[in-house]
Amino acid sequence: MTLWLKDDLASRKVVLQRAVLFATVTLFVLFVFQPFGTNNHTIPFKFLRLSGYSLVTFCALLLSGALEIASIRLKVSNKLRLMIIPCFYIGIVSAFNHSYFVVAILGSWHWQNQLLFILYTFAIGLFPIFFIYLVNRHAQKITLPKQVIKTDNITNQQDENVVNSEHRSTQPLTLTGDNKGDKLQIALSQLLFIKSADNYCEFAIIKDNNVSHQLLRSSLTSILKQLPVDSPVTRCHRSYAVNLALVSLSTGNAGGLKLVMKPLDLTVPVSRSYVETIKQALSLVPKAC
Repeated sequence: MTLWLKDDLASRKVVLQRAVLFATVTLFVLFVFQPFGTNNHTIPFKFLRLSGYSLVTFCALLLSGALEIASIRLKVSNKLRLMIIPCFYIGIVSAFNHSYFVVAILGSWHWQNQLLFILYTFAIGLFPIFFIYLVNRHAQKITLPKQVIKTDNITNQQDENVVNSEHRSTQPLTLTGDNKGDKLQIALSQLLFIKSADNYCEFAIIKDNNVSHQLLRSSLTSILKQLPVDSPVTRCHRSYAVNLALVSLSTGNAGGLKLVMKPLDLTVPVSRSYVETIKQALSLVPKAC
């Protein structure tokens, strides 16, 4: 099961699977082992009340997973995000369970008790989280040197390819329209996307954090044939081609993606038939600084 979620359909399924799994485990433990003195409780409908913990755990994990996915869109560093996510889960699950305990068992609510319960849960939950973190760090230190030795030559070759590609992307490229006199000079490093409209192609060009639009009478297919073979500009829709090197974020699922272009947060649609191609290409194309 995936540890850290992404903004896609697979991660949403993982959220649901996690919630069902932990809710089932909670129900099993409470019914079979009856911990925390619940075996001595004589309250009416005891097992029905205990099953409520399973339901609130399910709801809490759904909310926590949704917040984890939503946090991807926040402009925070990965390290900070990975510190915040466990706090989502621990804090929300503990708050939900204690609130249910107050309603179903205790019968009265005090904010001091709620706060203490959350703090106790954090104190207990941080130990296994910190232990897993240390184990992962140790595993990375052991395996990383071997990986570095094996991939040194490949990395050097990739670096050369990236440098050559970046050099070519800054050189002006002349594109020719249907009419021989129609020409457009453009550097690929400044091209955000191309949009096909009727018999014209609209070029979104960025310069000094401003976007200008230029038209050229031609089909999108004809324009793409004029681009270099290793160009980062790739078709993503019947009417769009996008510069993958300037994509800052992709959102959506297998039914259709949206690519957020930097630095102005313009969005470009990706149709269903191009989703897998674009996802694979995004993992291979170096991003502009």
